[in-house]
Amino acid sequence: MKTIVSLILPIKTVSESNSTIHWTKKSKLHKVQKGWIKAAFNEYKLKIPMPCHVILTRIAPRALDVGDNLPNSLKYIRDAISELITGETRAGRADGDERITWEYSQKKGAIREYGVKIEIKEIICL
Repeated sequence: MKTIVSLILPIKTVSESNSTIHWTKKSKLHKVQKGWIKAAFNEYKLKIPMPCHVILTRIAPRALDVGDNLPNSLKYIRDAISELITGETRAGRADGDERITWEYSQKKGAIREYGVKIEIKEIICL
């Protein structure tokens, strides 16, 4: 697989599965996350070829449960990336595209170090 995009953004992600954060704060967090993604991708002005494989790596001082909480913490970042790759802006449609495969991982960061590493790789079909 050929790497098309590899960047680290200073985005703090939290799992919302067991969270008691007020809905207005969640909404603001989602908008900030989507804003970072759109700004980063607009800077690169890349056309991502399909099919592709996206690896999202959460960087934080504390690890999350890999099964539920890790993917949940990266949901809105996944949504924003999907919208930009596919051009589909209807809610809940873009990240269901079967031409995009997803992988989640996490890396321990220093105290107060938060971020998300985004890698997009082109899948070459033979």
